[in-house]
Amino acid sequence: MQPLYCGVDFGTTNTSVAVCDKNGIRALTLDPHNDTPTSLPSLLYISREGEKIVGRQAANAFIQRNVDREVKTRQVDLGVTIEAYVGAEPDKSDSYNPALVDANICQAVRARATLEVNSPGRLFQSLKTLLHQPAFKSTEVFGTQYQLEELVAYILEPIKKQVDKLAGTPVERAVFGRPVLFSEDKEENALAEMRLRTAAKLVGFKEVLFFYEPVGACVEYAVDIADQQRLMVVDIGGGTCDVCIMEFQGGNTIAERLASSRILGVAGTPVAGDALDREIIRTKLFPLFGSRARYGPAQLPMPQHIYNQILDWQNIYKLNTEETINWLLAAEASSDYPEGLRALRCLIRRNYGYLVAREVEATKKRLSETNSTHINITREDIVIHDLFEREEFSHIIESILERMLASIVEAERCAGVSAQELNFVLTTGGTCLVPAVQDILKKRFGKEKIRSRDTFTSVATGLAVVAQHAV
Repeated sequence: MQPLYCGVDFGTTNTSVAVCDKNGIRALTLDPHNDTPTSLPSLLYISREGEKIVGRQAANAFIQRNVDREVKTRQVDLGVTIEAYVGAEPDKSDSYNPALVDANICQAVRARATLEVNSPGRLFQSLKTLLHQPAFKSTEVFGTQYQLEELVAYILEPIKKQVDKLAGTPVERAVFGRPVLFSEDKEENALAEMRLRTAAKLVGFKEVLFFYEPVGACVEYAVDIADQQRLMVVDIGGGTCDVCIMEFQGGNTIAERLASSRILGVAGTPVAGDALDREIIRTKLFPLFGSRARYGPAQLPMPQHIYNQILDWQNIYKLNTEETINWLLAAEASSDYPEGLRALRCLIRRNYGYLVAREVEATKKRLSETNSTHINITREDIVIHDLFEREEFSHIIESILERMLASIVEAERCAGVSAQELNFVLTTGGTCLVPAVQDILKKRFGKEKIRSRDTFTSVATGLAVVAQHAV
């Protein structure tokens, strides 16, 4: 049986896999329900009954099962007593007598938590961003404890099944991509890689090797070119911005070209497409949902914690409690912008957070093709048709763009090369399609040097080549 070589790109937002065998190199179809079938949304939904759903269907199940559902909660005692510090605000009641208080008695409170009792399921997203966090070890889902590695493994399972099906036998070896920096902390960086390795082994990959994700994208391009070249890869996806500079001495075969290659410098920062989406929501949509409204006789400002929760669409349903909805109704009645608060209430009651997130992402993509577009969200009391111009978008993400540029400059410094000494700059990852990002690259390197690679699969394809020839 012919060997099959496998490269896996487990991403913050999307995951892809490519294989290399006698039939060539190709990305596999992972999610027929997704807009791009070769890309599996890195989403996991666990139902109350223990059902586990992955990919686009995970998001669909979460939405369908939470629409218009009122959240019910209960208080539970955590069995912990916490000492209470009350000296800053003395008891001012008439019955208080300091002489009758024993100084040796320490006042304390019992720790309690609020739990949701009627949730149909729990959705997990962006698990990759948790890999480096030592404080997040496990979580309880309907009475069952899951370690982070197990949750990631559930997303990797359909990938392993597809690879094994194609090979006709269990594939035990794979090259996984990893960002240049999971974290800027050295120990957290090592922890993230170890956890991802464990998750891969849980699904049956017995031998797991790691390569930088931008290195994979660089290899995907370079293996077809026999000439000597010095390349930079800028890989900006949903969670991280990674930059790599490599040098290839050339050669007649792929193996020769890879053997003569070397990494000159790498750099990265943990901001990317998700951060851009949050800025759009914060700047363009918060005001339309009443974030600047005033309410009550004193015309108080709206509490911003409500809007901060909107940034994470999978948590909006948690606001759908009787207490919160009644409070919003009262605020709406005395507000200077009742239609905004009415839209906010509809967003919460009908669980339209994912709809909002998808429209924001679609708007961002449209701005890659046109100078202006509209954010269109029309559902019951939500009527949004807001003009959004490319220039405005570039302005609100300036600080994020600066961090991305800093990573590019740092990679050049580590490699000891200048922008003029690079032959080409390869771009991959959906966020590299943003015109403001393209403008940074063109200004620094010149339009003629920019080469765009496949947004979702170039990294996995390069990793599959590495699996066959370099390791």
